[in-house]
Amino acid sequence: MKIIKYLTVFCMMICMIMQLNINVSANENNICYVAHRGYTKYAPENSIPAFEAAGKEGFQAVECDIHETAKDKKGKRRFVIMHDQTLNRMCGLSGKNIYQKKLTYQKIRSKYHIKTGNNIESYTKKQLRIPSLEEYLSICKRYHMKPVIEIKQKMKKDTIKRLYQSLKKAKMQNQAVVTCKYKQQLTYMRKYARKMPLEYVRHDFTQNDLSWMKKYHINVSINKNILSDDMIQLFEANNIKINIWTINNKDQLYNFTNKGIKIVTSDDALWKE
Repeated sequence: MKIIKYLTVFCMMICMIMQLNINVSANENNICYVAHRGYTKYAPENSIPAFEAAGKEGFQAVECDIHETAKDKKGKRRFVIMHDQTLNRMCGLSGKNIYQKKLTYQKIRSKYHIKTGNNIESYTKKQLRIPSLEEYLSICKRYHMKPVIEIKQKMKKDTIKRLYQSLKKAKMQNQAVVTCKYKQQLTYMRKYARKMPLEYVRHDFTQNDLSWMKKYHINVSINKNILSDDMIQLFEANNIKINIWTINNKDQLYNFTNKGIKIVTSDDALWKE
């Protein structure tokens, strides 16, 4: 009986070890996996269900894209989550372009809903409303994910200040990462957020970029197609962290992580077998 008992325990231990090997923690290799616009494998991009799915799947961070709305009757603007400058693609609109910067927050929330994306039929109209920045941050806090917020517009200095204040109000200013392809907006943010990680979004790169990044302590968010070994060495020599996007297969993942890349933006949970 004792032999059977020991064999049973031994088999259970083997099964547990195998399960651990299958579900390798993303932190085991000290890699931060960022869900690109949420976990879009199971929900529409930049939607509440996509952000929640990323949290449930175990992503350490989740990326979103923000735009500012028009002023309401009280003169107040809000930040909403959407990749494009217009609502047309995600809300299934044809005809003229509908820009969120020309609509009030109340108008966007009451009239428009996401109608395109994976498993769209699985979610209610309420779940598919255009998310606010506050809703996104709330989900990040609930699932202990780092917010990665890409600024999509050329925002004015006071708008960047409002963004920082929104992060501070949510007590997320020390967890958030702000990214943008425009230098001026990151320069503005650095004046308010002295220690916040900021990332310069690049499809290309020049020596002038490097000088500016070093001056303002800016990291890089870079397209995988242009990131060379020489560039990796250059960034590392200048203490610039690299967030690479968008990595969606394990060959690409291993190629870059073996070269020291520690932040990977992906549409999938690549740490899993």
